[in-house]
Amino acid sequence: MYEYKTVPGPMTLIVKSKRDSDAETVGRYANLINAEAAGGWEFYSLEQISVHEPKGCLSFGGPRTTTYNMLVFRRAK
Repeated sequence: MYEYKTVPGPMTLIVKSKRDSDAETVGRYANLINAEAAGGWEFYSLEQISVHEPKGCLSFGGPRTTTYNMLVFRRAK
């Protein structure tokens, strides 16, 4: 049996400089995963969730949907 923990993942990855490689940019996910692993959590999956917000009374346009990245970790109970 496992317990699970979710952590927000970056919405966008920003290249710090022109010399920054793709591997270094994507490696920022590894930093998040390793930080949780130090606390005993095993990386389980990367999921995307969409949040739908209805149109507000003062908003222009229609409803808005935002997609978030979510890192899922687990550890044995």
